[in-house]
Amino acid sequence: MVLENNSNVIVMITREIEGGIIKCHHYWPISMKKPLELKNYRIFLENYQILQYFIIRIFHVVKKSFNIKNIVTQMREQRYGMIQTKEQYFFCYKVVLEVLQKILTLD
Repeated sequence: MVLENNSNVIVMITREIEGGIIKCHHYWPISMKKPLELKNYRIFLENYQILQYFIIRIFHVVKKSFNIKNIVTQMREQRYGMIQTKEQYFFCYKVVLEVLQKILTLD
């Protein structure tokens, strides 16, 4: 819902449990070291601040998909003239695929 509506602020005005009743499910990562892994998204806790009456948390949400064409386009923008032949494109595709497979198997 947050991504669909392009929201940049989430306000939770309840505790997770109140009077022994679950009021809210835990939808954020507990640690800044390990993201929360969802089916299509990875949520990172970038920073947090504990105040007297509330907690401020800053998240970074990343969609778990990639588009090789977009990756190649970004690479070409960063280095003009890069990836011009079919062989270069195929090589970059293989490298990106290998890196993404390694990232997915880190868990």
